[in-house]
Amino acid sequence: MSMARTANPSSSKRAGDVAGALGELLALGDKAGWVVTCYQKLEPGDRAGEKYRIKLKNRLRAAADRLDVLGYSHAEKAAIQDALQKIEDFFRSPSNLMGARGLALFAAPRLFRVVHLPYVLRSRVIVDRTAVVGELVALTEEGTRILAVVADRRSARFFDVGLFGATELDGVAAPESSRGGRFHAAQRAGPRQGGGHAGPGYGEYRFQNRIREEKERHLARVAESAQARLRAGFDFLVVGGIGVEADALVAHLHPSVRDRLVGALQLAPKKVTPAEIQVRATELLADHAQRRAEAAAEEFRARLPERWAVDGVEATLGALARGQVRTLLVDHDARVPGYRCGTSGRLSESLALCRGEGEPVPVADVLDDAIEDALRQRAHVAVVRGAPARRFDQLAAILRFQMGR
Repeated sequence: MSMARTANPSSSKRAGDVAGALGELLALGDKAGWVVTCYQKLEPGDRAGEKYRIKLKNRLRAAADRLDVLGYSHAEKAAIQDALQKIEDFFRSPSNLMGARGLALFAAPRLFRVVHLPYVLRSRVIVDRTAVVGELVALTEEGTRILAVVADRRSARFFDVGLFGATELDGVAAPESSRGGRFHAAQRAGPRQGGGHAGPGYGEYRFQNRIREEKERHLARVAESAQARLRAGFDFLVVGGIGVEADALVAHLHPSVRDRLVGALQLAPKKVTPAEIQVRATELLADHAQRRAEAAAEEFRARLPERWAVDGVEATLGALARGQVRTLLVDHDARVPGYRCGTSGRLSESLALCRGEGEPVPVADVLDDAIEDALRQRAHVAVVRGAPARRFDQLAAILRFQMGR
C-alpha cells in the first residue's frame, strides 16, 4: 500500500542550478571580460561572529592590491574593482545567504551569477579571463541529488532532496498484519499444541518474534524500493529513524548501494518536514566530503613510503605540472604566495625556479591555483582541516603513477 504523496513547494527547477550555471559560464567563455570568481564557505563555524565577512574582505582587498602589480590597464582595473565591490555588497545582505552552506559568485561588467553549493572546498577569490568553474565541474560530475528514506517498523517516507528544497515522494507502508498492538495479558495463558499449558511468557515470546520478523520484512521491502529509486537519477542516499533505529535500514541495503550512503539521521519519521530533511541531508553531504578528505590524508601517509605520494609545496606542484596527481591534499589554513611561469604555465613558490619558462606572473596563493589545476586534470581535491592536516606540509598529493627512484 502506498502512502499519500505530499509536496513541498521546493524549487526543483533550481535543484539543477549547478549544472545550469556551469553550462552558461562555459558558453560565455571570455566574452564577459576579466571575471572575478569567489568561492565562499558558509558553514556554521564560518558564520559564527560573521568571521566569513572579515576573511572575505581581506581576500577582496588582496585581489585589489594586486591589480597594479599584474599590470592591468586602467579600464581593466576599474572593471575588476567594480566586480570586487559587487561581491562585497552581495555579502552585506543576510537574506542573500539564507540556507546556503557555500556560494560561488562570478562577477564581471556583463556578468553577475550566484550559485548555491552544498559545500565549498576552500574560500578563495580569483581573477581570470574566464570564470573559474573547476569546482562546479567536480560537483556536477559527482552529483548533489539525495534520496532520503526515513522509516519506522510500520511505514517509510521518501524525499527527493536538492540544494534548494525537498519534495516528498510516495511512501511505503507495512501490511495491516504488521500493525498489531501490544501483547494482551490474557494470551499468556493460552494452551500449547498437543495439550497442557505454555509456561509464563510463552505466548508473548512468540508475539515479539512475529513483530521482529514483520519489521525486518518491512525494512527489506523499503530497502528494495530505495534501491529501485536510486537508479532513477539520485547520486546519494540518506537514511533516518528514531534513536538507535536510525540506521536500521542499512543492514538490508545491497553493498553497491551502501557505497552511496552518506549518513543516518535521528528523527521522528512521522513528524519530520521536507524543509528539515533538506537542511539535515545537505549537512550530511558536507560532512561526507570532510570524511573523504580525512581518509585521503590517511591514505597519503600509507602511500608516501612507497613513493606513491609526494609531500610539500614544490614537490607537489611539480607532480601537478606532470599530470601525475590523483588526489591533491591542501591544508585548509595554509597560504603560500608564488608564481605561475609565463610560458609553461607551471606553478612554483620560487621566482628562480621559473627561469627559462617565460615571464613569471605573481600568484597570491599557489594553493588556490593548484586546486583549480587539479580539478581541470580531473584529480580529486581534499581540503583537510585540523589535526589531519598536520600529516603533510601544506600541500601534498597521492599519485597516479609511482615516483622514479
